[in-house]
Amino acid sequence: PRLSEEGKMSALVCAMSGDPPVKPVVSRKSGHIFEHAVIAKYLLETGRCPITGQELAAADLIDLKANPEVKPKPVSATSLPGMIGAFQTEWDASVIETHMLRKELEQVRNELAHTLYQHDAACRVIAKLIQERDAAVAVANDPARRAAPAGDAMEEDGIPEVVKERMTERSQELSKGRKKRPVSELLAGEAAIQAFKEAAKFAAHQKKAATSVAVHPKNESLVLSADTSGAAVICDRATGKAAVPIVGHKASITHAIFHPTQDVIFTASKDSTVKMWSAQGKQIHSFGMHKGEVSGVSVHATGDYIVSTSTDKSWAFCDIEQGKCLQLVQGDISGGFSASMVHPDGLILGSGTTDGMVRIWDIKSQQNVVSFTGHGGAIGSLCFSENGYYCATTSSDGCKVWDLRKVAKQGANAQAVTHMAGASTSAVFDNSGSYLLVASKEVKVLLAKSWAEVSTLAVANATAAAFGPNALSIATASSDGIVRVFA
Repeated sequence: PRLSEEGKMSALVCAMSGDPPVKPVVSRKSGHIFEHAVIAKYLLETGRCPITGQELAAADLIDLKANPEVKPKPVSATSLPGMIGAFQTEWDASVIETHMLRKELEQVRNELAHTLYQHDAACRVIAKLIQERDAAVAVANDPARRAAPAGDAMEEDGIPEVVKERMTERSQELSKGRKKRPVSELLAGEAAIQAFKEAAKFAAHQKKAATSVAVHPKNESLVLSADTSGAAVICDRATGKAAVPIVGHKASITHAIFHPTQDVIFTASKDSTVKMWSAQGKQIHSFGMHKGEVSGVSVHATGDYIVSTSTDKSWAFCDIEQGKCLQLVQGDISGGFSASMVHPDGLILGSGTTDGMVRIWDIKSQQNVVSFTGHGGAIGSLCFSENGYYCATTSSDGCKVWDLRKVAKQGANAQAVTHMAGASTSAVFDNSGSYLLVASKEVKVLLAKSWAEVSTLAVANATAAAFGPNALSIATASSDGIVRVFA
């Protein structure tokens, strides 16, 4: 208590509540006055002075003698209008305090969200660094990776910007030309396909299961097939014989294709390599960047590069002239790649995985741009139509066709435009995008867009099928090693 200007002792006020105390006490440490009941309860909870934060015990409090008379309430509190005014003042103060608390809460939430985002980003960076470190350690500890055999391309310099520009230019050229390009007059009609008969039969694989088949894009007499022993062969319908043997893989060949414009061949194998061969069966390049089985290989739209995928969850972009891997991408995915194909425009890669997912990748940025569940099991094949609108996939639960224009909007919830039930091993469009060929227990030809069945070829246990130029012939491969041509 202190003396006022009139020399009288001023009223005592509790330092915590701001009200005159009924039973005042003073702290011997700080000199602050408190209401005894209030400070006692506070000390039981904290043990510290509420004003200074110092340690404070009940023994440090001194009772004060004060005038016990009760002061009369102010005049404003004795009338109804005065009380209403007081209540309004209290309400306004409560509203302001609530507003300030909400504002502070929002600020704290924003700070917390920003902190969590920084933490998540840091965790991602750390995880990526750990992955890169582990990969580097694995390479350093693997003599086979440190010193690859001659011809096994291991270099990874990244896709050069000039190559990316070339890819973009080629995509624009193809997109513009495709809209104006008329369907070839030589394209086989539905009646012609329905009249197809077996025109040739080759026992090219000595009863080993054939795994892949392709027809030369310019000379439909030449049929390329491969088998589980790691051998491939080019058969010639004109002579009725196996013309060119291709030997060099140490395990089953999963995919074999002709280059669309150059006279070379590519094979992908479970021995973790992709090989490039001349038309005479001589090895030109061997690409050994994958660690697992290579499940697919396709030629890029420029004709200068190939893209391969592997069950080790990686895909690679390779220069076929230099025989060099430019980019190896390790996918952050749950299942390894089991099928793949480069889109006709050359900017995206379609892939199927062992867990039934379909994943679309931006080749230039190496990002997975779209993913959706395609099948209930491993995807056995994936193929784009020539116009780039449709994608066909196969698995043990059948063949599905996806409209990429809808997939881009539906994302993870993509729905197939058609589903042909029954285990299927292969699906491929002809070079005009007019027909879809599906291999299963038999081989079916479907009309694109309507997906109506055009014809069925009696081929037991077909493992693969392919159209010849202009759909004028169909080649099939079977688990008994027989290659058939229908025309």
